[in-house]
Amino acid sequence: MKDIVKFADEQAQARFAENQEIARKNRAITAELSASRTEKEALQEELDGVRRELDLYKVKNVKRPDWMRAPKSTKENHGTLLAMLSDTHYGEVVSEKELGGYNKYDLKIAEQRTERFFRRTIILARDYLAGVKYDGIYLALNGDIVSGDIHDELVETNALSTFETILWAIPRLAAGIEMWAKEFGKVHVVSAPGNHGRDSVKPRYKKRSAHNADSAIARHLAREFEKDDRVSFDVPESMDADFSIYSARFTMQHGDELMKNFSGSAEIGSLGPMKRGTLRKLAKKTVQGRPFDYALISHFHQYIPATTQGFIANGSVKGYDEYASGGQFKPEPPQQALMVVTPEFNITTQMPVFVAERKTEKW
Repeated sequence: MKDIVKFADEQAQARFAENQEIARKNRAITAELSASRTEKEALQEELDGVRRELDLYKVKNVKRPDWMRAPKSTKENHGTLLAMLSDTHYGEVVSEKELGGYNKYDLKIAEQRTERFFRRTIILARDYLAGVKYDGIYLALNGDIVSGDIHDELVETNALSTFETILWAIPRLAAGIEMWAKEFGKVHVVSAPGNHGRDSVKPRYKKRSAHNADSAIARHLAREFEKDDRVSFDVPESMDADFSIYSARFTMQHGDELMKNFSGSAEIGSLGPMKRGTLRKLAKKTVQGRPFDYALISHFHQYIPATTQGFIANGSVKGYDEYASGGQFKPEPPQQALMVVTPEFNITTQMPVFVAERKTEKW
């Protein structure tokens, strides 16, 4: 009986060992099949990639989408030009020798640069911006048209007194406005007083426009064209001027007050005061029920077309001078801001009008 039990145990152990071996072989076969499938999938993916590359080589002609082709003109594109003129500092003399030959400015050069401003505005609008039918042009006179007598060194070095400068400026600006009226049909002049045109040593707030040479020039120009239906004027008594072109709302102020409460730092320079001043002015105007889209700023003699930040800063006609050199300010060429405003998109094009020409000015 014991022998029978022993034999049965031996048989059971043998079958168990055999089953274990079979299981091991099955696992090995399964792992081998899985690896084969993975390798097959990798080979298939590689084969598909090769086929895609071959298909690309087989393509001979690619049809372009319709939007790749230039659209045909189907209607007139209307727009209105907006040109800023500020910081001309008529009457001031800038010494070429004191600036190491970098810039020069006097009455003769001022007259040449003023003519270039009006003439080159026409050239840019007519020859560089094709396809726009202009409804007219706005001239934004944003202050410091005269050098003024607010500093002793200006009194000593200016070529003309403030009152003489007013008489000098009027016919030359009138000639430019007449040129534009012939070219564009309609000219609207908006004026705001600067800080150099005041008749007091310290800036004033009450009757600022009434005591400013810039406003006096604008009012005299308005009289020059009072019988000309092509030309209109807006010379407010306030420090700033608000106007609209189509749906775009503008506010214009010279900008000297921005530095009183806000100072720039390091390389940020005037950008900080301009941005902060624009935000504070927007808050004020909104409460007054006169919000705006763009603020026009001058005074800093820097051309900065920052429409996405809500402001456009103008350059100067005078250009680099002794004060800027002494303050280590970075020079920029004499230039003025020019924009095209459209009914659909407000300001759509911006560019500088370069007004200096060293060879012609002979310096």
